[in-house]
Amino acid sequence: MSKSIVFFQPVINSKDKVQTGNKFKNLIKQSKLCDGMRKGDLIPIKMHLGEKGNTGYVDPLIIKQLINQLKAKATKPFVVETNVLYQGKRVNAIDHMMLGAEHGFDANALGAPVFIADGLWGENSMDVEINKKYFKIATIAKPVMYFDSLISIAHVTGHMLTGFAASIKNIGMGLASRTGKLMQHSNIKPKVITERCTFCKRCMEHCGVNAIFEENSKAFINPDICVGCGKCIAACKFAAIADTYGEDAKILSEKMVEYAYGVLLNVKQRVFFNFAVHITKNCDCMARDEPSIIDDIGIFASTDPVACDKAAADMIVRNAKGDLFKKVLPSADSYMNQLVYAQQIGLGNIDYDLVEVK
Repeated sequence: MSKSIVFFQPVINSKDKVQTGNKFKNLIKQSKLCDGMRKGDLIPIKMHLGEKGNTGYVDPLIIKQLINQLKAKATKPFVVETNVLYQGKRVNAIDHMMLGAEHGFDANALGAPVFIADGLWGENSMDVEINKKYFKIATIAKPVMYFDSLISIAHVTGHMLTGFAASIKNIGMGLASRTGKLMQHSNIKPKVITERCTFCKRCMEHCGVNAIFEENSKAFINPDICVGCGKCIAACKFAAIADTYGEDAKILSEKMVEYAYGVLLNVKQRVFFNFAVHITKNCDCMARDEPSIIDDIGIFASTDPVACDKAAADMIVRNAKGDLFKKVLPSADSYMNQLVYAQQIGLGNIDYDLVEVK
């Protein structure tokens, strides 16, 4: 297998939105990855609209650079997302779009509409035959089956279960239906380590489905209610939940990879952008802001999601002089597991050549 090409645009200070937007514009132009988009094409741009209380998502003013370039080619770009498993502002399409508008993902300001692909309550889904190790069928948001092209905008972060989140998570988890999300998390049923639990109730406050109760002055997680979203892991300050996953987290990583394979099965034109800026310990689904765990690095771009993720992870590890993800998330899966498995099932290539744009 020949190496994939990954383009790289360094970013020193992502807080400067104008400069970062200009760098993104230059990357789009120099990489020519979007040049194949043609007049009249409907162009879905998959990205996170931000959780309530979290500003870690990629700023819509930056994304507008991509939208403007696509519209200059007379294409019809739109931002696409799906609803989540847990309670909150992203559990249904109406509240989700309202939250997105609060964050600047508004058709008038952005120049493109927002489309919640899995319907009002996550009911709009379709089964896709993939015949992989965990799933013979992947249940994804139904409109994805009609996508001829897909642009993924991922914010690179750590993840409390998979260890690393970028393009594969953005599409594998992000375009799964609600049923698909639940199937991916089905092995993740956390248990409280009672000797560590101080019953501070932080896990209860962050649980979106009210699965956590008091039992003998300790927290207890009801596995019949738990959806495995992992928010309790990030919320606990005493590692009273974080050390119970091991193999289950690896299984989740591989299930997520299989769903990414299903999402891309019929997509002919694929472009992936990884924003390795304001890199946080946990993903953007956390309902709070988190500090960066490393300085801004830049934006990666490729037609290969595996190579794009590998390039971003490699540079983060290189700049940190070690596996930063395992350091900050010791109980999470190794970031390499999802990448190796992704190559094994034909999602992409972990070998790449990096081209820095000027």
